[in-house]
Amino acid sequence: MKQKRLIIRSSILLIMVIAIGYTLYNHLYNERGLVDRNDVAPNFKVEDLDGNIIELEELRGKGVYLNFWATYCVYCRQKMEVLRDNYEEYREQGIEIVSVNVNEQRLRIERHADRFNINYPLYLDQHNLVRDAYGVVSLPSTFLIDENGIVIERQIGGRTESQVLASLEKLIPNQ
Repeated sequence: MKQKRLIIRSSILLIMVIAIGYTLYNHLYNERGLVDRNDVAPNFKVEDLDGNIIELEELRGKGVYLNFWATYCVYCRQKMEVLRDNYEEYREQGIEIVSVNVNEQRLRIERHADRFNINYPLYLDQHNLVRDAYGVVSLPSTFLIDENGIVIERQIGGRTESQVLASLEKLIPNQ
């Protein structure tokens, strides 16, 4: 009986050690791939809901507000409402909003766009290639990319309306 209890406890301990080890390894592995301030933004191609493909390199000369989001993320929705309300104004000033959804189905994203009246393109990252290239582990994650393709800031988490607008102001080319 004692030997059986020892085997069960040892098994539980081994599983816990493996789980903790995996968590630490995964955390450290993900941190290595982060794109941060002063880095050249990795190029990528993504497709929007209408099938149009955009490549980051094509946006040189414009400020890029690269936002990673998901429909289930409350902070993402709040940020997207601010972007929706200010999209046209900042687009006229040379800023592109590149809003990349991480690994959700097209139908879910389309419904989300309709429900919240999103007036700017939403892009799909079905295989997490862009998310992985930027080392995104938390949502929302935003990268402010200047007109030369350099990341001027990395933001993680929710932002107030004034913070989002301040970020957009930083991206206006030739200031």
